[in-house]
Amino acid sequence: MLDRSTPVPLYFQLAETLRAGISQGLYAAGERLPSEHELCARYDISRSVVRQALQSLALQGLIETERGRGAFVRERRVPINLSQRLDPLREDLARAGFKLSTKILAQRLIEAPAAIAERIGDARAVLIERLRYADGEVLLLVRNYLPYGRVPGLLTYPGLDQVSLYECLERDFGVIVSSGQRTVEIGTADAEIAGHLGLDPGSHVLFNRELTYDQEGRPVEYYESWHHPDRTRLTIELHRAR
Repeated sequence: MLDRSTPVPLYFQLAETLRAGISQGLYAAGERLPSEHELCARYDISRSVVRQALQSLALQGLIETERGRGAFVRERRVPINLSQRLDPLREDLARAGFKLSTKILAQRLIEAPAAIAERIGDARAVLIERLRYADGEVLLLVRNYLPYGRVPGLLTYPGLDQVSLYECLERDFGVIVSSGQRTVEIGTADAEIAGHLGLDPGSHVLFNRELTYDQEGRPVEYYESWHHPDRTRLTIELHRAR
């Protein structure tokens, strides 16, 4: 059972309980987790708590949810650690001979989902959603979640379709993005994502999630992006340690 005598949020306790079940083999890869209704009854909690816990596990890549079917345990992924520069996308594409353009889809204040609020350290987030194009062809959809308390001015910041977000943060807000952790995997595009990328729902895409930190080690943003599979190539530079 969950411990209501501690300040640890119930959704976090439930997520940890389910995570332990997955790691111990109680829930095998491909197996459906108990339904929201079953979890509510088993732990005497609300459906919103259950959904926050499942969202946290999904953000960590442990489960995937299917509308109308439930949450399923994902196959274990083999981790491969890479080092990569935190250069703005515009610079990366320019080096490869492509011209980047951007369309802003959303720039608004939201109540951050619990799992994202935990990562950025703020219950409210500035959501910036953008479609990004290489030589006029859609390349990726990206959603940035930034702590509102640190960068409230981003809500009305003009011209985010013309400037690098990292350069904007450094120049106008004094926030220098200096490190981060990125996870890249093959995912599937739901109807909304597929519509933006010009794909069929359920198509495979390169899915990227990232948490970046400033020069003092404080979180700056949580980031998700979905890359068009026909227009993205991942290159890894290798060297042998001596």
